[in-house]
Amino acid sequence: MTNETNPAIAANIIALRDALKASADKATEAADAIAAGNRNGAIGWIADLDREIELARALHGAALGLHRMR
Repeated sequence: MTNETNPAIAANIIALRDALKASADKATEAADAIAAGNRNGAIGWIADLDREIELARALHGAALGLHRMR
């Protein structure tokens, strides 16, 4: 395997970072809401995290798959 930078891998890793940061930000908002006694608000913040987690999983898989290709 080569150590040279592949723009497609780089793009997937940057998108992965952004997706995970967005998810972490929502989880922080949810934690703040639940700490303030706002259960509905907390659940609202995390209700669609499954889609973001799947996006992150796909980006992770794509980066690894591209790395394994020559």
